[in-house]
Parts: sequence; structure tokens; C-alpha cells
Amino acid sequence: MRIQRVTALLVVALILPVSASFASPAPAPDPTLANLSALRGPAFDVAFLRAAVPDDDEAVELAMTATLYADHADLLRWNQDFAEREHAQIREMLALLGEFGTGPTERKEGVATASVKKLRALRGPALERTYIALMTRHFDRSMALAKLAAQRADRPALRTFATNAAAVDRQDEGTLRGWLARWYH
Repeated sequence: MRIQRVTALLVVALILPVSASFASPAPAPDPTLANLSALRGPAFDVAFLRAAVPDDDEAVELAMTATLYADHADLLRWNQDFAEREHAQIREMLALLGEFGTGPTERKEGVATASVKKLRALRGPALERTYIALMTRHFDRSMALAKLAAQRADRPALRTFATNAAAVDRQDEGTLRGWLARWYH
């Protein structure tokens, strides 16, 4: 009896590491977050803003595309409000960069990125599902960047901005996930 227990434990100990190796791999760490984590002071502030502006530009482009082809009126209204809020945040980030005597290194305003092109090819439920998935990924990344900025930003105004942006993104992400569950599950 005791030998059977020891054998069973040994088999379990051997199987667990093997089965774990077949599990889906963890997502690769975001290189932008890794790079930002190494910075301090004004260099962090500028790098954070330069990372956030093009991300938010692309999110606005996604929202504008979804507004053209989505079915649900709630989503259409939310897109308009979101685009206005994001434009205000982008203007605020550009002003902060201006205070540092610099600007963004990249803009995606009006750019048809691969994600925007993907959405343009879809309609109705397929578009809405894809759009919500893209936007929730945007919010996840945006909140991770904002959380880091809330802790590390050199300027108090940027820490406050990041804290507020993360709170709004969390609420928006919850809204979209709720609609996805209600409409398509």
C-alpha cells in the first residue's frame, strides 16, 4: 500500500512539469513597459508620453472605424464619447510634451494601421466582436502604462493624469466587456 502511494506521488511529480510545458505560453512581456521601467525622472515622463500618444491615436482610429460599421446604438454613442475624451487626453499629453520642449516621435492619427484595416473589412457582429477585443487589449496596455506612470512620473501633474486615465480606461473596458457578454454570449 505504501509503495503504491509513493509510486503515485512519483508519477504525479513527473507528469505535472510535462503537462505544464504543454500549456499555452505566457504572453511576451511588453518591451515598452520594460524600457519605461528602467527610466527615471523627466526621461521617464517623456518616454511615457511618447508611448501613450500613438496608442491613443490608434484607439481613436479604431473607434471611428467601428462607428461607421457597428450595429448597436449604444456602441455608436460610446464611440463618439470615447473619441472626444481620447482627443482631449492626447491634447493634454501633447501639451505636457511641449513643456519638455519636445513632441511625440510617432503619431497614428489618421493612419490605417493593421488593426484599423482589419476592422474596415468587417461588418456587424464580426466587427463589434473584433473591435471590442482590440479595444480591451488597448485598455489593458494603456492601464499598465498609466499604472507605471502613476508610480514613477517625475511631474505630479503627470502622475495625476495617469491615475485619472487609468480609472476611465478601467470603466470603459468594463462597459465594453459587459456589452460583449450581453450581446454575443
